[in-house]
Amino acid sequence: KEIPHIETRWDFTTSTVRDQYSINLYPYPLTLRKAYLDLLQAMNWKSFTILYENNEGIIRLQDLLKCTDEEDESKVIVRQLNPGPGNDYRPLLKEIKVAGARRIILDCSPENIKEILKQAQQVGMMSAYHNYIITSLDLHMVELEDFKYGGTNITAFRLVNPESDLVQQAVREWIQGETMFNRAIPFGGKSIKTETALMYDAALLFANALNALDRSQDIETVNLDCNSEQTWQHGNSLINYMKLVEMTGLTGKVSFDTEGFRSNFKLDIVELRKEGLTQVGTWETGTGANFSRNYTEQYTEIVESLHNKTLVVSTILNDPFLMLKEDSKVLVGNDRYEGYSVDLIYEISNILGFNYTIKLVDDDNYGSYDKKTGKWNGMIGELLEQKADLVLADLTITYEREQGVDFTMPFMNLGVTILYRKPNKKDPNLFSFMSPLSVGVWISIMTAYLAVSLILYTIARLSPFEPPSNNKSFPMESDESGLRLAHQDPLYEAIFTCTGNPVRTVATQAQFETVETTTGTFNAMNSFWFVAASLLGQGVDVLPSAFSTRMIAGLWWFFTLIMISSYTANLAAFLTVERMESPIESAEDLARQQKIKYGAVQGGSTAAFFRDSKITTYAKMWAYMEQNPNVFTKSNREGIERVLKEDGDYAFMMESTNVEYVVERKCELTQIGGLLDSKGYGIGLPPNSPYRTPITSAILQLQEGGKLHLLKEKWWKRMRGGGKCQEKPEGGAAALGWKNVGGIFLVLMVGLSLACVIALIEYMCNRRKIRNRYIYFYLELRKLFWINSSAELQQENSFTSNSIWPGFSTLPICSDERSSE
Repeated sequence: KEIPHIETRWDFTTSTVRDQYSINLYPYPLTLRKAYLDLLQAMNWKSFTILYENNEGIIRLQDLLKCTDEEDESKVIVRQLNPGPGNDYRPLLKEIKVAGARRIILDCSPENIKEILKQAQQVGMMSAYHNYIITSLDLHMVELEDFKYGGTNITAFRLVNPESDLVQQAVREWIQGETMFNRAIPFGGKSIKTETALMYDAALLFANALNALDRSQDIETVNLDCNSEQTWQHGNSLINYMKLVEMTGLTGKVSFDTEGFRSNFKLDIVELRKEGLTQVGTWETGTGANFSRNYTEQYTEIVESLHNKTLVVSTILNDPFLMLKEDSKVLVGNDRYEGYSVDLIYEISNILGFNYTIKLVDDDNYGSYDKKTGKWNGMIGELLEQKADLVLADLTITYEREQGVDFTMPFMNLGVTILYRKPNKKDPNLFSFMSPLSVGVWISIMTAYLAVSLILYTIARLSPFEPPSNNKSFPMESDESGLRLAHQDPLYEAIFTCTGNPVRTVATQAQFETVETTTGTFNAMNSFWFVAASLLGQGVDVLPSAFSTRMIAGLWWFFTLIMISSYTANLAAFLTVERMESPIESAEDLARQQKIKYGAVQGGSTAAFFRDSKITTYAKMWAYMEQNPNVFTKSNREGIERVLKEDGDYAFMMESTNVEYVVERKCELTQIGGLLDSKGYGIGLPPNSPYRTPITSAILQLQEGGKLHLLKEKWWKRMRGGGKCQEKPEGGAAALGWKNVGGIFLVLMVGLSLACVIALIEYMCNRRKIRNRYIYFYLELRKLFWINSSAELQQENSFTSNSIWPGFSTLPICSDERSSE
């Protein structure tokens, strides 16, 4: 019949089955589906739950079902809203709450939106951690007063802007018309439904097209029989005019494609705030979703929503993060607790302006995932069950926990380290003065000493420019026949003359002969003596003269300068510093030995670190712990007590913050090595929590201001017995005892004893030499007297036996002379 057909409803029929004389002012379903998809991408929704009322909702949102991506671990849950008796949606809402749904797409009629949201509020699904996207374009017609102040993020599209001049004018005219005829206003005077606005625009569109067509030709109306084949002659022209017309109506800009679909339109993005529904962006066909507010505005809104809001803080008792006060039994509320966590949440609340209530976790667990039940326990479980708004404790940020909840930036960095009993102090070595140089260096010095001494001796002997020593004359006596007598000897001269002159007989005349011996300056003894004196920094009366020997001496002096300086620099440290003797210094030492046992808390993050580590040393340590399950403990406290009890036979691995706290109070314990890994403690928040960014900013502000450092110093080194094990520096250098310098005295005593022994040996050798000399002289005298006269010889023999042997103590001649004197 070529009669134009104008639609204002959602129509999912395609162009292949569509009448060519039909146009639809309702947004094209394919384009509207793309708008919802763009909105999800702009809000970064990867996992969400779809609640739909009827099959049309599935068709409307079928593009969203294709958003799943196994690589991104995105997950889409689809549930139909099947109300129970009395339109009770609560069983279904409780079910999806237990499943952890926090991002929900709600597709239902506008009449049911308020009831569903109200029941969701009753089951605890209208908190600040829940986000809703309402697919209805009539959310502005729903009474949302009960949900403004809950902090729930409710987002929707809007085709009709109640604040536009056209809509307000149409509403006023409608109210005036209804008032004039005394009829009730069907929409409460606020705004109009999208369907009503579309009908208004449809009438306006028809009027504009008809007016334009009337200018070009005369329009005649005729009666048509539905059963006849007669057509309206102006129908084709009128529908073409309507497809070509572009106008601005109550639903915005109205235009159509060649198929009569409204595929080019604009939607407002609105969110529920304390002031009501507020436009926060727009969506257009060509540009997609664009939010008009910037990051600063969004951050300010979240911070303002925190003002005077009371948050439940889930935590656990663990020194020094959270402890009960000594008088906690007579206190109530937050006043019962003290510790690092209490001070930290106090500082954060002052910055953001919220109130808080400290709550101890029910099961005394930090939070781990049970694969059998698919649930989290501990503080993580309380976050997911909405029993707490945040978790503040020594909770380690791990990949597994990050999959369940959100974390702020770390407020404390740490790592796994080793707790061990402090090694005993090593007694000073009696020969600690030799410690500054190793055994190899001492051997090298002695080798160099011998080599330089021998080279100096050899070069001095070969060099023609090294002068000999001063000539030393040794006078010798000989008789007339040339027989050489002994050297002049004072004792000999005193015995025979008491004047120092040699004795001469009548028959013989003794003559003196001077014998000169010539030796070089650097003989073997002098060479060794010169090199030894230079090494000890002493001077000698023997110095080199030749250029070659001087070069050797200069190089040796330079060598000794460096060695003595290095030795002196290290000597003070080795004499005064008390050294510890520890069997292990690192995790590698622990893994290589079998005597000392080591373990960690069973099922804790430290044990998980060794279990999942790919480093050879740590994997080896985990294999040892698995083979010896008795090395595991149930808690850190048990591990600390075991280290103390087993006295060096057990080492305990735990987080460095706990180790630092313990070693400040238990002086028998110490930390071995550095950190085995790097991680941090963070504040846990429910998934998609809007408070994550403000709290992270507050932590960063405290960190930059040095407040976090001050808090750690307070609770680790001052409060509750902190600083007990700090070694106080002494005012001056420590006095050295016998244990430090006793070896030097021992060397002196041994050296003196050895010198005395050598002196005795020299004395005995010299005495033997003198005795031999006197015997030789006696034999010579006997020979001379025998030749001259046997009588004289007899008298001489009597003299020798009485006076000369032993010791030549007295002589009659000498006695007479002395008596005469």
